[in-house]
Amino acid sequence: MRGPVRETAASATCVLLTRAHGGQVAGTAPVADGWVLIEQPGAWGRHALTSSGLDPALGAALDEASGDRVRVQLVRRPGRGSDDARVTGRRTVVLAHTGTGPGATAWAEQLGLDHDELAALDPIVAASPTPPGLGRPVDAPLLLVCTHGKRDRCCATYGRPIADALAAIHGDAVWEVSHIGGHRFAGNLLLLPTGAVYGALQVPEALEVVSLHLTGRYDLDHLRGRSGSSRAAQAAEILARRQLGLDEHDAATVVGEALEGDDVTVELVAGDRRYHATVRQVPTGAAYAMSCDSDDPVDPGRWELAELTQL
Repeated sequence: MRGPVRETAASATCVLLTRAHGGQVAGTAPVADGWVLIEQPGAWGRHALTSSGLDPALGAALDEASGDRVRVQLVRRPGRGSDDARVTGRRTVVLAHTGTGPGATAWAEQLGLDHDELAALDPIVAASPTPPGLGRPVDAPLLLVCTHGKRDRCCATYGRPIADALAAIHGDAVWEVSHIGGHRFAGNLLLLPTGAVYGALQVPEALEVVSLHLTGRYDLDHLRGRSGSSRAAQAAEILARRQLGLDEHDAATVVGEALEGDDVTVELVAGDRRYHATVRQVPTGAAYAMSCDSDDPVDPGRWELAELTQL
């Protein structure tokens, strides 16, 4: 087994360290049922909601009110007005739900809100399993690329070329988004409303991932997971899909999970078949910096598919 690796952010970026050690992307997506996207052009500080052109008190209040299962993020258009932090009149706001849970539907709505209307918005509305009817339904998937360089320089280095390339093809479906987590997997791409998160992308891979996703298929090599599922369920679904050869979006669904000691058993439905996929986290034997501003080596672990049983 390899011992701890002592490279630091001074000698290599977190992305290069992660790639050098074969960092596992499966089971690493952020966990959120709902997403609130707030248009805010211009520069974003390390904590975007409170260090940008957005009223910091408003940003902090929305973040506080979002709870554990809703993420509030800033978005901006790629390559347009990146140095202009002004928003005149109403700003674009998107509410989205990933469609997880019994009776839930993946939905997204876009609306325009001024400062006072945004202050009155309850972000928990994005946790609703059915559309609230507050704005115009968004039919096409939204493509959100993390470019939050003040959070980690890798996000800007890898994210901005991806955002520009996707925008040239998919236009206003593309936004730059503030930190969604996992900068060591940059470039990171979030698709709403399904909540699918892809990582370890460069421009050619991102173009292929989106093309495949829009035909109803996952790129299982770059899929970090769907945000509406726990990390264990994300990993179990992806690892089981790989073993079963199922990349179509609707080919497998997580319907439950149970903790059994150090193992998590996730129940999957695939067509007329049911499976138990048991996963556990195991050490990789290598420790390295998880971000570019940290010198502390950490073994990130990896998810292992311990057992896959058809019921």
